[in-house]
Amino acid sequence: MTRTRILQAALQRFSSGDYSETSLKDIAGDVGIKAPSIYAHFANKEQLYTEVYERSIADHSEFFRARIAEVAHREPIERLRHILLGVPDFYRDRPELFELHLRTALSHNLARERGMAEAFQVWDTELSAAVSEAYLAGVATGQLTSVPPEAFTSHFLALMDGIFLQKAYYPPAVYEVHATQTWEVLERFLTPAAAQETTS
Repeated sequence: MTRTRILQAALQRFSSGDYSETSLKDIAGDVGIKAPSIYAHFANKEQLYTEVYERSIADHSEFFRARIAEVAHREPIERLRHILLGVPDFYRDRPELFELHLRTALSHNLARERGMAEAFQVWDTELSAAVSEAYLAGVATGQLTSVPPEAFTSHFLALMDGIFLQKAYYPPAVYEVHATQTWEVLERFLTPAAAQETTS
């Protein structure tokens, strides 16, 4: 299907080059069609980019929803670990989505002007709820150290963002170690027994 091929070609182009430097002619050439043919499916380059991004966020959301569901009946600490370490797991086999998300994140005006930030915020709200639910379940049973839940959720999401950004700066092996160590430190301070050992 031509529309699907256009989206696939656009993803490759937008993830490997700057938005302003990528032309519809380039994308059309990759698909094997003339540039005007793209207008039968998309009004302009902005609309094409927006759909590529929104589809990538849908893929991201679907991955994490499935991951959260997989461990829904496990202990809260395990649920949190599964979410946090989902970041390297998701991008390991999706390098083009990592590049697209990184480029979009670093170009705030690009995302804001094209309304793409809203697509991310919807998912961010859902993810925050899952993190908060797991954390509060752990606090309620005395398994996890109690801090204001809003503060914990903000801290957790900041760690996820940090793990995401580190992927841009470190070799894969080092990156994987950093992601694992980030979880290990968080777990130490989340677990009351581990926290007591640290201060004794």
